[in-house]
Amino acid sequence: MLVAIIVLAVIGVGLVAWKQGWIPKFSVATETPTPTPTSGETANWKTFISADESATFRYPENLLTNYIRPQEWPPKLLIIDNAGFSCEEGGLGINGRPGMTIQKKINNIVYCIESVSEETAGTVYTDYTYTFLKDSKLVKLSFTLAYPQCENYDNPQKTECEQERQTFDLDTLINRIAESVQL
Repeated sequence: MLVAIIVLAVIGVGLVAWKQGWIPKFSVATETPTPTPTSGETANWKTFISADESATFRYPENLLTNYIRPQEWPPKLLIIDNAGFSCEEGGLGINGRPGMTIQKKINNIVYCIESVSEETAGTVYTDYTYTFLKDSKLVKLSFTLAYPQCENYDNPQKTECEQERQTFDLDTLINRIAESVQL
């Protein structure tokens, strides 16, 4: 009986704190892709609509790459109300953190970019999270890409794979997706 009263009290305090805005509100979006006609390079991009229809963004269905593959795609969307933007850079041995975190400005949007990689069976899987402010809300786009070890291929595939990795511009792609976010 006492445990039930304590549990109810904790839930009640938590609910009041959430309603008062002491705990940041957030929503997790789920995918509802629908083709939306547009002009230019994004004409074939799909539209992601959050489960509560409060947010949308446009994304390419595939990366138009031969070797780099999306593993978790389209990006997952997380929106956090009443949260400030901060980015603690580190990783790759800096401050003992795995992966890497950097702050980067791309076309007037400041991002905190987190990446963590794991290699298995000749492929490097990298989890990315691009965090930025949009309409005073913190927005996170998270996804995973698979990068093959190009040295496992014979030429000419090895050279093609290496060239693709050198020319693939992930930051520009994600920035175009971020610019399309509507809250």
